[in-house]
Amino acid sequence: MVGLGESYFAAFALAVGLGEVSAGLVGSVPLFFGGVAQLISPAAVRWFGFEQRWVIFCGCFQAAALTAIALAAMFGSISLTSLLVFASMYWAAGLATGPAWNTWIERMVPARVRTIYFARRTKWAQVTTLLGLVSGGLLLQWAEQGDWVTTGFAIAFFGASGFRLLSVAMLAIHRTAPASVRETKTKDTLPLTAAAHDDSEPNVPHVAYQPQSNAGRSQSPHSTVATLLPNRHAESSIGISAIRLLGYLVFVQGMVQLSGPYFSPYMLEKLSLSYRDFVTLLALAFVSKIIALSYWGNFGRRYGAKRLLWIGGIGIVPIASLWILSSNFWWIAVIQIISGMIWAAYELGFFLLIFDAVPASRRTKMLTLYNFANCTSWCIGAAIGGGILAYFGATEKAYWMLFGISSLGRFLALGLLIGIQPGRRLMSRVRVRVLSVRPNGATLDSPVLPSLQRRSSTAAMLATAESD
Repeated sequence: MVGLGESYFAAFALAVGLGEVSAGLVGSVPLFFGGVAQLISPAAVRWFGFEQRWVIFCGCFQAAALTAIALAAMFGSISLTSLLVFASMYWAAGLATGPAWNTWIERMVPARVRTIYFARRTKWAQVTTLLGLVSGGLLLQWAEQGDWVTTGFAIAFFGASGFRLLSVAMLAIHRTAPASVRETKTKDTLPLTAAAHDDSEPNVPHVAYQPQSNAGRSQSPHSTVATLLPNRHAESSIGISAIRLLGYLVFVQGMVQLSGPYFSPYMLEKLSLSYRDFVTLLALAFVSKIIALSYWGNFGRRYGAKRLLWIGGIGIVPIASLWILSSNFWWIAVIQIISGMIWAAYELGFFLLIFDAVPASRRTKMLTLYNFANCTSWCIGAAIGGGILAYFGATEKAYWMLFGISSLGRFLALGLLIGIQPGRRLMSRVRVRVLSVRPNGATLDSPVLPSLQRRSSTAAMLATAESD
């Protein structure tokens, strides 16, 4: 659904003549409503009775939004307001399910199989997203050659809606035990669940780290255990680190989205790329990001998530400005590959650090806060970028100005990372749901909370000794 649908909203806006600034806004402003919608998710779950009903309702609502856009594409025209409304419905339904889905999936998937289940789920989600993305690009390329582009968009969006309904049908066949039964089972199986984690899964990067210890200084087992268990003072400082990380996220995403939503109109309008070349560039960034995640996972295990985030934070600084140097397709292809690799380091490091800094009981709230802050910064950054682009007439030099300002802002944001320390919960991995594929490599991902794993104290000490 993601690859075949939302990835082409901005391109569709251009195809129906809404303009370059409008295309950028369609790809960003609706996210704000998605961020707001998830805030009502807990109340909605209570009103619907339990999580499954709310998730299914939102899935149907999301499919309806895609169908509405597909119908507009079939008729060949739509106003900016209508497209923004339908796109906002899509994102509101998509993000509103996040907290409920995480809670529900944690109960559905037994602890003993979560590691391998979420590993396989992530891989299949990545493969199908890529297939949808490439299929949509080839369909639109064929449609462009036959002069039926808007019909091609209609087919793509109807297809995305169909896949969403198929997903809803598969979600609906699951049966969740009543709350009282779940609570009883949880009490009876808690010790078994706590010991069920297996760290021996092949081909999955483990990222483990703990506070730095002095090299060469021996520690007693009691002192080692003490360093692994956060005290009240640590909880306070950990909370400060989480807030600072969120502040960094907001600033960086605002600067990224100053230019991010406008890469699609820049490629399709200013560079006059075909849909085939356009989707090729998107796919290069997406695939390089998937491949790089395995390497960065091993890097994080050896050197820590803080260093990983610093590499990603520094690496994303020049990415936007590199587009100014040349409009050659192969040059941009290289940029996209590098961009995917760097964004993989940034996102993995950020997720590991921020959820390592938050107790398990507060992670759902932190995820909600993260998504809201992320979506709000996307919207504000895109609105400012659209204003700059409109003021300077959406010329090629105006785009270059956006790219340059974006890189400068990313550099200034690095100051917020100074002094941030990793927490003490020994996070080993995090899986994500891909919510959107973006042309600059900065995909919109949402962490799967039940996939967050902790490593044993022995494994953590070995990892620390290896890096000291």
